[in-house]
Amino acid sequence: MKKAFTLLELLVVVAIMGLLGAASVGGYRAMQRGMEERGAMQNANQFIRSAYQRSTIDRTLVAIHFWNETLQEESDTSRLVVVGKAVAVRRAGRITAKDGNNLIDEFGDLRFSRLTIDDDDGLDKDDVEKTGEMFLYPMNGTSDGDQRGVIYQNTRKKTITDTLVQSGEMVPFEVYEFVVASKNEYNWQVGDAYGFEFSEIQLPVGFVFGSGKCYSERITSPVAGKSMMRFDSGDILGQSQIAVSMLRPGKDGTLEAQPVGKTERPDKRLDS
Repeated sequence: MKKAFTLLELLVVVAIMGLLGAASVGGYRAMQRGMEERGAMQNANQFIRSAYQRSTIDRTLVAIHFWNETLQEESDTSRLVVVGKAVAVRRAGRITAKDGNNLIDEFGDLRFSRLTIDDDDGLDKDDVEKTGEMFLYPMNGTSDGDQRGVIYQNTRKKTITDTLVQSGEMVPFEVYEFVVASKNEYNWQVGDAYGFEFSEIQLPVGFVFGSGKCYSERITSPVAGKSMMRFDSGDILGQSQIAVSMLRPGKDGTLEAQPVGKTERPDKRLDS
């Protein structure tokens, strides 16, 4: 004669299944979090290593600017999210003269590396301001990390005169100048080195560069935690590592930057 399960036995089985399910969900979440952390670290390491290799190959100064930015999702009522961002900047030239607020590099190949608006285009020279904006980074020293210039994407051709050293004769020649936008943040001077960004990275939402109070949750002042690395012809100047943290709720419910790890030195061998 077959005997059925009692109610108590069924309840015990259901309870055991519930415990096993909870354990498996917790283990899966821990595994998922670990994969997210490893992915963020690998992306940051690869980005820094690529910038270092660019400096080594090109034999020039490359800087990485790190910061954390608070973003508003979709609408004003959506929650704020914080993400870590970075750009790699390569030195491109030096400012040799100024035309009002505009910047001239007499020795730069701006004619070939930038789109140029001049009389031959059949366009008004003011049309250069309608071509979109981009950033121009000062690259003189470690104090330049908090500011960057804003210029228009196209350059403008200009004729200036200079004096020949031997004869003293005034000779006209053409140069190509950067047109500085009204929202420019940096006070450019003759002799300033400048560079353009060539690569960028954004960490997954909730991952930031730095530790401690390295972020802001206010959209009115969204940028925080600025930092910088500099490589010159393969030499590391100053900081060589940066912390990566994950924002998680603390005991009081507010977000805390809990360290995930520090990036590797960019000159570390891949097989070491």
